[in-house]
Amino acid sequence: MKRIIIAILLMVSGLACQSQPQQATVATTGAGSTYNISGKLKSSVSGKVYLERMNDRNIPMRLDSVAISPDMTFAFKGKMPEPGIYQINIANQQIIGLVLDGGETLNITADGVSTPDKAAAFSVEGSPMMAKFNQVVAESQKFRQIQTDLQNQFDAATQKKDEKKKKDIQTTYQASEEKYNATIKPIIAELGTSLSGLIAINNFLNPEKDFEVFAKTAKQLEAEGKNHFFAKLFVQDVKRRSAGAVGADAPDFSLVDLEGKSVKLSEMRGKVVVLDFWATWCGPCIMSFPGMKLSMDKFKNNPNVKFLFVNTYERVDVSQWTSTVKTFVKQRGFDTFPVIMDIGGDVAGSYGVNGIPAKFCIDKEGKIKFKSTGYLGSSDAIVKEMTAWVEEASK
Repeated sequence: MKRIIIAILLMVSGLACQSQPQQATVATTGAGSTYNISGKLKSSVSGKVYLERMNDRNIPMRLDSVAISPDMTFAFKGKMPEPGIYQINIANQQIIGLVLDGGETLNITADGVSTPDKAAAFSVEGSPMMAKFNQVVAESQKFRQIQTDLQNQFDAATQKKDEKKKKDIQTTYQASEEKYNATIKPIIAELGTSLSGLIAINNFLNPEKDFEVFAKTAKQLEAEGKNHFFAKLFVQDVKRRSAGAVGADAPDFSLVDLEGKSVKLSEMRGKVVVLDFWATWCGPCIMSFPGMKLSMDKFKNNPNVKFLFVNTYERVDVSQWTSTVKTFVKQRGFDTFPVIMDIGGDVAGSYGVNGIPAKFCIDKEGKIKFKSTGYLGSSDAIVKEMTAWVEEASK
């Protein structure tokens, strides 16, 4: 769902084809399945205005059309198939994206055409949710700029080998991220199960850190009986992710290592187990290996801590899978890693892995205590995370 929603957000925001980013136009009253849209154009435009709905492939499907009146106004009124992503197409000169739940009465003011030095602008009134969603978008844009600035500062400090500066930047980033999340989460909560709310959750919240919000929203969608396309997609995605959610029982598995010996998770009950899902073609996976080796070495004398490197999602034929991995770890100097083979990816699927490297920490009771996806950026950061995980899960 993430890929679809992000594509939609870009379309709605106008980021895909306009020179200047604009905030998304969102209308989400949720008061039925009707729409009432009127508009006024600032420029002289001839032709028709089209109301179009984006299908699941992000292709516009025409629903209605009206001629532009001599006074440069237009109006639509009717019933919509279901909540979704719509757009107003002004004579193929300007596109205005809309997120509609139904029951909206909107007033649009638009330039109608672009000039060589200025993209066509617009404004929409009549949606009580629009300001809330656009506020989240604005906060996200501000935070992305902060991220970029801090990354540039961090890179400069790295070149100068200024460790104190790097730590200060990391502290600043963490504080900025906390402030950003504290700002947007209450606003997203107010958007509820509206379509704009689903888009906001998928684009601006972390499904690993904020899974409780995802799960609560999915449950609420089902309780409210919302079963439109995006509601179903959201619920399905949450159910898939819940398989590997923090606090859930870790799915048991029995896999073989590179020597053909069986490794069964349930036989390690009473130990803290760290799983690292990876593949030979995954650059971030390999970049994280030095940090993971340091982490293993730190706990090598602790018999109650076990690291397992779950090779999965390889891009070779099943008949070549094991030999490919064996050659890879030997050539790269990772042959001391306890690698087990998830041929076919069934175990990764049972843990809801949709990106690698994906790491899970399983406590002594067999429950998922921590999880993360991606490379943290340095071996030190990985060791710090793994140490915190193991020590907390060992309590």
